[in-house]
Amino acid sequence: MYLDRYFEKMEEVLAAIRTTQRKQIERAGEAVAEALAHGGALLIMDTGHMLRHEAFVRAGGLIAWTPFSYNLHVENPLDWRSIERTSKESAALEARLVALALDSSKLKRGDILIINSNSGRTTNVVETALQCGKRGITTIAICSSEQMKKCDPVHPSGKKLADVADIFIDNCTPHGDALVEVRDNEKMCPGSGIASVYVLWAIQAEAVERLQARGLNPSIYRSVHLGGYAFIEKQKKKFLKKGF
Repeated sequence: MYLDRYFEKMEEVLAAIRTTQRKQIERAGEAVAEALAHGGALLIMDTGHMLRHEAFVRAGGLIAWTPFSYNLHVENPLDWRSIERTSKESAALEARLVALALDSSKLKRGDILIINSNSGRTTNVVETALQCGKRGITTIAICSSEQMKKCDPVHPSGKKLADVADIFIDNCTPHGDALVEVRDNEKMCPGSGIASVYVLWAIQAEAVERLQARGLNPSIYRSVHLGGYAFIEKQKKKFLKKGF
């Protein structure tokens, strides 16, 4: 049955994360704890999977997480004209956009940026990691190693996210992402969304334990159904005051 096959394959992915990525998750947890302990910010750049929904203002999650994304909107609909750029020209434009985004943001040295990209090959994520490195912003990449191996790089450096991020965590999903073979059809049930969320919560669990070992008790959201909105606002004020 497809249902049973999905359960089996998804559990295989999660088991692979537990058995092969523990050291990297511990490294990431330490980096997060170190950043929070010294006034750093925690940010997530997600390229279209589940972290953009799961990570923020989440019961049981660290209050510290905030999103990072950028977009250039130009209102100039000259539909009859086409823009033809070489890959080198497109990469140069992306580099300018990333620099402008980081300059316009409030990120600074000592902050943490998690970049979630299943393929880890596109110019935007690679360029962001490269420029963060120059600025002293620690990057943690969550990608599929198998997907990266079988996809050509897009960035002109020839590098992928695993090559340029400070810490790389494999989400252990297969090339193509889908887990379940379907008769006379495409494979179905992608694994990267759940796998990346699994990694994110594992990082937070490790980070909180390491913060408590430092004598710091970080701010964690409580469900509004347990404490009400007034309590949530109290938690936020406490976080802003102490910074972790």
